[in-house]
Formats: sequence, structure tokens, C-alpha cells
Amino acid sequence: MMSEMKVLTTAQKEEWKTLLDRCAPFDFYHLPEYHALAEEEGEGQARLFHFAADGCTVVLPLLLRSLHSLVPSAEVPSAPQGQDGWRDATSVYGYPGPVCSDPNISEALLCRFHAALTRCLRELGVVSVFSRLHPLLPQRMLLAGLGECVPLNQTVSVDLTLTPEAQLAQYRKSHRTRINKMRRAGMTCVRDVDGRYLAEFIDIYHETMRRVGAHERYFFAPSYFCRLWQTLGSHLHLFAGLVHGRPVCAGLFLECHGILQYHLGGTVNAALQLSPMTYLLNEVSQWATQQGLRVFHLGGGTTAQPDDSLLHYKWGFSDRRHCFSIWRWVLLPEIYEALCTAKARLDQDKQLRPTSAGFFPAYRCPTAPEASHDLLPV
Repeated sequence: MMSEMKVLTTAQKEEWKTLLDRCAPFDFYHLPEYHALAEEEGEGQARLFHFAADGCTVVLPLLLRSLHSLVPSAEVPSAPQGQDGWRDATSVYGYPGPVCSDPNISEALLCRFHAALTRCLRELGVVSVFSRLHPLLPQRMLLAGLGECVPLNQTVSVDLTLTPEAQLAQYRKSHRTRINKMRRAGMTCVRDVDGRYLAEFIDIYHETMRRVGAHERYFFAPSYFCRLWQTLGSHLHLFAGLVHGRPVCAGLFLECHGILQYHLGGTVNAALQLSPMTYLLNEVSQWATQQGLRVFHLGGGTTAQPDDSLLHYKWGFSDRRHCFSIWRWVLLPEIYEALCTAKARLDQDKQLRPTSAGFFPAYRCPTAPEASHDLLPV
């Protein structure tokens, strides 16, 4: 009974893509190009963990991060000889997680996959793993028994197999009113295939992030958007909403295997009361329907709270709900606890306090001066 676990880098792009093709459907967030961008942003070393046995394939993309500079090395036991220090693993921005070639994978193969992944990660000195999971793909059963999968909130999607009229009928009445109002006002929507509005999109996005008080991790540099545009080709779509020929809102949308993801977007402050994004999202949905795509995933809110205003807004487009979960797994409990203890002691010496009680891994929890009372979302 042969089985194997291999680890690929983004330099092995073609092999990475071949393995993904075996596990289709997958999403844009699994692609090596997207992981290469994360590497360039300093988010970690991208790796694709590939398990194959008895004609079944399971792949899991992760970003490996060094823990060398997180706490003083004297505070934590040394990594075994042959390991390049302790690491942890996380996921790219978005919805990655594992995908499998067999939707009915047997319990026996799952056990072998779990054993092979555990062994491989421990050999790499990985202390803990965190990953966002894909709301539309069956992933939790692939991870059952490895740490815990924690439901956080819901996401919303539009069923593109319905006619545009049937989709519109599901919209909240106030959404339909706004769409008609913007149409009468002469608003138009363009799919920008040449990047003509890319610079203006970046300005609109940053203006929106400042308005909502977003965490600094959401303020992607202009160079990041330019690399995203250059690298991702036909997977990436930029739509701009125009009033009198000027963009008042814009969004980046990612297409893969019949799924269209609303990735990033924003509205200029001066047009906020008009809600032009409602008009734009309807136009994007109609375009995606014409392209034969299956689902338009709008995503969720900005917090894990059920009364999140952004999530409530997205509910106005569809009655389809999906569970968004995260995966948390501690592989080396003793090292994990040593890291948490050392980090807590270091923060105390600097008069810093954690800003989120539920953050994982706890030793990476953002901090603030003890006098500050601003809380970050979990």
C-alpha cells in the first residue's frame, strides 16, 4: 500500500497546477501565482502539501513563517538538529484550505493523509497551523481530527444559474430601488480590460479603508495591485462604476472554475449616500451569468458578529448562506505553550497587552500599549 506526501514550492508552478486540476473544482486562492504574490509581500514561504495514495490526491497550500525573531531563543527549547528552527503555517488572504480529487474519500485514506501531513509538518518544525476555509467547498471533513474547525460567521452568494430576473427578485427592495435610481441618474458600469481605471481603483480602495478604520494589513501598497494585475491575467476582472464619466466605485473580482469572488472594492466618500456599489454588483452579476459562471460569492462581513453591517448589506442580494470557518491546529503543544509564555512575558516587560482574546496563534496576537483600549476584531 503506497502513499506519499510531497511538498512543492511556487517555482514548481506547472506541477502545482497539475495537482490542482486533479482536485477540481478549486478556487483562485489555491493558485501558485497568488501564493507567489504573498511570498513577495513577505507573508511567508508558500508550500503546496501534496498527498497521493490509491489514485486519490489531496492538496493543501500554506505559508510557512519563521518564529526565530518572535521571542528570544533562550525562552523556547531549541528545534531538533536538522530542522531550520521553529515555524508556523498560515493561509493566504482569502479562502484557500484543502481540496481533494475524491469527494467520497474513504476513512482509511483520510487517516493516512492525516498521518502523512502531521509527520511532514513536524519534520519541518511547524508548531501550529491556521487557515481560513472556503465556504463553498467541502473541506471540514478532510480536516476532522486535526485540531479544530471553528465556524465564525456566514457568507453570501448569488446563484448564477438563475435567470437575471430571478436573481433580481431575491434582492432586498431597497437594493432594487437604489439600482433603478442610479440607472436613471445615468450611472454606467465598465469592465476594464486594459487597466485604465486601476490607479483610480487603488485610490478609491484606500479611501474606503480609511473611512471604515480598517487594520493596516488591508492597506495593500499600489505595487501589490499592479503585480496582481500583471500576474493573474484572465482570472482577474476590474469593474468600475461611472457617473458623468468618473469612477465613483470599483471592485476587483476573481474568476476560477465557475466561481466569481468579490475580492476587494470601494466607494468614494462623496458618493456613499447613493450606494453605487449596489448598482455595480448587480451589473457584475449579470455579466457573470452571461459568461456561464455558476456562483458569485460576495463574501461576509468585517467582523464575526451576526449584526455586522457589511454582512447585512450583502444579505440584500441573495438568500443563499454559507458557513465560513477557520482551522486551528497545534502540532507541538509544549513548544506552543513555551512560545505563548515567552511572548506574554516579553509584552509585559514592554507594557503591552493583547488586543484580541481569541487570536490564534496566541503568540502572534497583536498588541497595544496598556493605556490603550482599542480592540481589534478576532
